[in-house]
Amino acid sequence: MVQRLYLAKYIVEDVNTIHHDSALIVEDQNIKKIQKKSELSFEQLQNSEDLGDVVISPGLTNAHSHVALNSVKGLGYGTASALYDVMWGVEPALDEDSVYKLSLLGMIDAIRSGTTSINDHYFFADSVAKAACSIGIRGFIGHTVMTEYGPWTGKTEITKAKEFVQNWKESSLVHPVVAPHETSTVSPEILIDLYEYAQEVNVPIHIHLAQTQKEMNYIKEKFETSPIKHAANLGILDKNVIAAHCKVIEEGDLEILSASNCFPIFCPTTHGLSGKPMDTNSLTKNETKWGIGTDCSGGNDDYDMLEEMRAAILINNTHSQGNLITPKEVFDISTRLNISRVSLNAMKGTLAEGQTADFISIEINNSRMQPLHDIVNNIVMCASSNEIKDVFVNGKEVLRNNQLVNIDEEKIIFEGTETIDKIFKETGFIKRIQSGDFN
Repeated sequence: MVQRLYLAKYIVEDVNTIHHDSALIVEDQNIKKIQKKSELSFEQLQNSEDLGDVVISPGLTNAHSHVALNSVKGLGYGTASALYDVMWGVEPALDEDSVYKLSLLGMIDAIRSGTTSINDHYFFADSVAKAACSIGIRGFIGHTVMTEYGPWTGKTEITKAKEFVQNWKESSLVHPVVAPHETSTVSPEILIDLYEYAQEVNVPIHIHLAQTQKEMNYIKEKFETSPIKHAANLGILDKNVIAAHCKVIEEGDLEILSASNCFPIFCPTTHGLSGKPMDTNSLTKNETKWGIGTDCSGGNDDYDMLEEMRAAILINNTHSQGNLITPKEVFDISTRLNISRVSLNAMKGTLAEGQTADFISIEINNSRMQPLHDIVNNIVMCASSNEIKDVFVNGKEVLRNNQLVNIDEEKIIFEGTETIDKIFKETGFIKRIQSGDFN
């Protein structure tokens, strides 16, 4: 066993437990313990690494992302539909290589803002998984399945989704999930088939649910009910379902979500910009736990969970029904609850003994973080990607002293933008941008 000791001014074990002038002791991929510096032996001190004036914190988990869908930044704010015109407009031109390169580009953004795990839903999931392994981020990843309409449909996508689960189930870094797109783009038969398959292999379902008015209209016309009620009628909602958005609803829908114990995901920036956020206040009133994710370009143009935590507070509390949420609560969601639910409770998102060594260090000797009266409140309300100094996943370095360890960042940015240029030429997006289609 390899043991490493990291000294820090403060160590946040969890939202309620903070250690001063201590060492985080990591053994292989796991947390061994947190110990006061004054209690370390001379030999331990000699073999420790002092990270300086930093807070060591559990890493953040992004509960809903599409990291490869970063090509359409800035294009989702005009009259064109961000989903059906902008995103779906470029996606038919994707292939394995482009998704790999674009995934790395999105993962850089995520890592630099303190994210150690993503729950990602996209086409060519093998490429997303390979990118996660290359850069070192933890990925809960599913291959997007559509059968009715969309940029990639058909039985081949179902086969790819199931093969992906089988091919990656032994990985220590990539955790496969089953990812039907949503209730209108996937037939009832396939929704049930994928749900039963996920149960059989004991992995989560990650689905968009009640995301758009188009989905609502389609389900109303075909099944005379709402997307949430449709999913409930099919028997595909339970505690192992991560349901992104849940915002285009009718009476009784939120009560069904609460009774199902599924995990609704709030994407604050995307929801706020659309003018229709998920009703987190009613869910909280119903004693329903919900998660936080960034979504993607076209709705939100970055993968920064630090920003998303603040946005979650602002939107929730602006629409408050007496259920004001605090910085500590969103910190607990983003560190502990998100990963607990997407891992089916295999991971706890804390720095307690025995937990996976996914952690970050945040520089505090700067004007952004000082004065430091309340560490967790400052992480949520003050920290930015500029203060993220180190990121460790599975006990391994991913970002050290603000530098990515496993990849050439300059090369990835060059190859990513080159890939986007190629996709935009193929899909006619360059001409559309020039003609003002997205203004």
